[in-house]
Amino acid sequence: MKCLILVTLLAVGSQSFFTAEQHEFAKKLAITCSDEIGEGLPENIGDRFRSGDLTLTDAKSKCFMKCMFSKVGFIDGDGIVNKTVLVDKLSKGNPKEKAESFAERCNMFEGSDGCEKALGLYECYHKNKASYF
Repeated sequence: MKCLILVTLLAVGSQSFFTAEQHEFAKKLAITCSDEIGEGLPENIGDRFRSGDLTLTDAKSKCFMKCMFSKVGFIDGDGIVNKTVLVDKLSKGNPKEKAESFAERCNMFEGSDGCEKALGLYECYHKNKASYF
């Protein structure tokens, strides 16, 4: 369970991009999502996601991220990014221009389902995070 809580530090990225309040909320979501996904999540998923491990492409990992992102409103059930919510939430504690730039760059992903698209948002962040910090 501890490892799953660490995924909250990733939610979309680094600690400097999120407020303390957002991290606390994300910790609760991690527990909820791990319960929803059930057994079979990769070991140390939190550490691995937080560190930007782009090899976590199994179905459970993708759907865990979908759960997290959809519960905060970053994406809908189909994995479509809600740019307005993304900018609103990410601009708390950060320059709005950075949040808008991130949302513009990372707003649409191909995939067979919402879980694959959620992983796309995660990957986009880690591949482009230097542009936002």
